[in-house]
Amino acid sequence: MTNRRKSTNSRNVNSRASTRRNSAIVSPVYRGRRLILMLLLLAGICVLLMRAAYLDVFQQSWLKKQAGKRQLRTLTVPPYRGMIVDRNGEALAVSSPVSSISIDPRKLADAKRAMKKIALEKNESGALAREDLEILDAKLKSVELLLEMPEGSLLSKLDSMSGKRFHYLGRHVEPEKAQEIADLQIPAVSVKREYRRFYPMAETTSHVVGFTNIDDQGIEGVERSMNTRLAGHSGRNRVIRDGRGRLVESIEEIETMVPGETVQLSLDHRIQYAAYKLLKGEVYKLNAKSGSVVVLDTVTGEVLAMANMPGFNPNNRTSLKPYQYRNRAVVDAFEPGSTLKPITIAAALEARAIGEDVSIETSPGNLKIGKVTVKDPKNYGTITLSKLLAKSSNVGASKVALLMKSSEHWKFLNRVGFGRKPDAGFFSETEGKLAYYDKWGSVDRASHGYGYGISASLLQLAHAYTVFATGGILNPASIYKRDSQPLGQRVMSKANADAVLKMMTAVVQDDATGKNAAIDGYSVAGKTGTAYKLINGRYSKHNKVVSFIGLAPASNPRLVVAVMIDDPKVEKAGGGRLAAPLFSKIMTNALRIMDIAPDDLPQLKQAKPHSPSKSAIPVSFDSPRPSGFVEKEGEA
Repeated sequence: MTNRRKSTNSRNVNSRASTRRNSAIVSPVYRGRRLILMLLLLAGICVLLMRAAYLDVFQQSWLKKQAGKRQLRTLTVPPYRGMIVDRNGEALAVSSPVSSISIDPRKLADAKRAMKKIALEKNESGALAREDLEILDAKLKSVELLLEMPEGSLLSKLDSMSGKRFHYLGRHVEPEKAQEIADLQIPAVSVKREYRRFYPMAETTSHVVGFTNIDDQGIEGVERSMNTRLAGHSGRNRVIRDGRGRLVESIEEIETMVPGETVQLSLDHRIQYAAYKLLKGEVYKLNAKSGSVVVLDTVTGEVLAMANMPGFNPNNRTSLKPYQYRNRAVVDAFEPGSTLKPITIAAALEARAIGEDVSIETSPGNLKIGKVTVKDPKNYGTITLSKLLAKSSNVGASKVALLMKSSEHWKFLNRVGFGRKPDAGFFSETEGKLAYYDKWGSVDRASHGYGYGISASLLQLAHAYTVFATGGILNPASIYKRDSQPLGQRVMSKANADAVLKMMTAVVQDDATGKNAAIDGYSVAGKTGTAYKLINGRYSKHNKVVSFIGLAPASNPRLVVAVMIDDPKVEKAGGGRLAAPLFSKIMTNALRIMDIAPDDLPQLKQAKPHSPSKSAIPVSFDSPRPSGFVEKEGEA
């Protein structure tokens, strides 16, 4: 038993020793494979290290450029367009933030094509691709709803332009809607911030302020003439975007965004509103083709109001026609008719062809010049210059014009602004028509005296009338507010300017053509005008331009108001009947708004002294008014 146990132990020991000897012996084949594998791994590591070193040392700048192309973007920062305000700081044009939605149709088509290809596979990837396609179509339908597009129109439009790289889905989209679209994360869809112009006073100031196009560039009015100052300058930022085009980080500011400047106009929105409202009502009432109003400050030459009809709303231009947004007071020239007669008299006084106390013989009420006969409504006989204006005698004005040399007449007309642009700050201003004096015949000389053969804009006429308020000095007109008194040009003597101003007060008397222009509490000087329109080379008896230009208060004129109504469809259309009442209403409002004191209040009658009765209640203006006392207008 003992010997068997020893024999077994001896065999186990021998077996373990044999196993150790076999494990110490490794096959040469396995040893070689391991060595080759280790060498290959080492060689790969060396190659990678050498490549990394090469790229880091020799290709660093190239790699940065390539990375920049894929991640770095230059982001344009649109500028905020400057405000347009009136002389009191009231906003006439402001910009509100909106967004533009654009898409890359080709990129979207490629993405859909790739998803459709995967969707054909009958596995999990194909199922996911089909689900993604359905989600994409649902998102595009959501865009249709948000942008209020017809159902199905977006998908069909994108399919038809799948080869294009850019298309606007919407412009001037509200920021809330734009953010909803951005949150959908549709591939190839971009949202960009921009601004939309808004005009608080709408049609009231539309012809002066103008409007911008969809790219926020001024195309009419002050928006166009001051576009460079209003537009500002775009900025540029370098940013990092991820693979989906989302902004990750702003790296640096390449160029600073410069917002547009605020432009302050000389308009007073209160006077402008009153002028436009009154003009609109009159043009509709008379069924006229058009009408214009200009209100000037005689001291500074500033335009306080400028209104035109037909008007338009710059906030809604879907059905806008070119004739609606033309600023007729500036760009349309017309023959002024009798409103030129005070200027004719002023020119004759300056040329010393007549004196202010001269009388003109108008009998027998007509004047034949060659083949043309100038007529008055009746024979006025011998009349003064004041009565010439009060009765608006064409014969008298023609004789005054013929007393001057053509050169003297032309020079004066040109000095007060005829035949040249007013340069008031508008983009396009007409210079009117004033032929050179060496081309004037006798008929031209006579007709120029009463406002035919010459054309001017309403702004030019109103501007010319300011010389009678300033004592013969012509201050430059301006649509922009001035901070100081402009340097004017003397165009006539103070004595002659005052004399013509006094003559024009006769026009507004009870027995004169401009009686309807009178204003309670204020003295007024002005002139009516009625001119037949030249149609197809002949003057039409049925088409007229009626006007009135006046100054107030006449004792120290502060305002000039010029009114013109084109082609009113009423019987006996005339400046005194149609334009003068409109002038009176507009001037009354302007005087009140400007807080200009009356100069023609009725004189209070002095009460005769009498014995006070016991029942009488003594009233003194220095003592408090008794209960129920009402002070009448005009009494003080």
